[in-house]
Amino acid sequence: MFVEGPFFDLSGISFAVRLLCNPHERILKGLMRRTLEAKLNQLFAPAWGSSRLAVRNDLHLARKCWHMGMGLMIVGIYLGSHMSRTTAVQLLGSALGLSLLMEMARLRNGSLNERIVKAMGPIMRTSEVDRFSGMPFYIASSVLAIAIFPREIAALSILYLAIGDPLASLAGILWGERGGRLPNGKSLVGTLAGVVACMSVSFFFLRTQGFPDHHLLVLTLIGGLAGGVAELLPLEVDDNFSIPVVSGFTLWFALILLSF
Repeated sequence: MFVEGPFFDLSGISFAVRLLCNPHERILKGLMRRTLEAKLNQLFAPAWGSSRLAVRNDLHLARKCWHMGMGLMIVGIYLGSHMSRTTAVQLLGSALGLSLLMEMARLRNGSLNERIVKAMGPIMRTSEVDRFSGMPFYIASSVLAIAIFPREIAALSILYLAIGDPLASLAGILWGERGGRLPNGKSLVGTLAGVVACMSVSFFFLRTQGFPDHHLLVLTLIGGLAGGVAELLPLEVDDNFSIPVVSGFTLWFALILLSF
């Protein structure tokens, strides 16, 4: 006679019998397990030291954290230190030069490329092994934003790239199949998430800058749309470059119109 206790649970036996007797349930449980494993692999791989590089459809959280951290650092230093536009452009221009030199060197030298890809694997994609990574485009767009736009607009356009872009990607990967697909292949869910994220960033940032309420609401709406849909434009350029430039010009033009 079996006794239910801490070392023997009759509910566990019942569950096992159901699985053995019901092949459909076994198949369902197997699919659920494989789906969970796939999600976990997306979540935690690739890790440092892994030989696997991520593809665009991976969650790739390490890259997204790097993406966010880089933009927040640029904006934080630019605004927090009260750095002049000239100084910021010079510093970022130097970083851009170093990034371009590294990219060209690794693409010309196979062994160097192999070492760099292995070291930077967690934040690189397979598509970047034999071409420029997103880093130079990210820095170049930040240089242009700071050099061209007013201080607040430059900061916002970089924040759209730092926050809106990775959140849109995250939502698209996790829930993109629940909505439709746009003509360029982007998910509707991801695009809407990007718009909401950019609107939120616009509202809270512009509020701290003391913008009047009527300007705040208009710029929040325009900024959210510009930052969220900039990557949908048919431009043959990296998203890391197009998002700050397109959204920055759109916001600047809107600010000029509101000033009349």
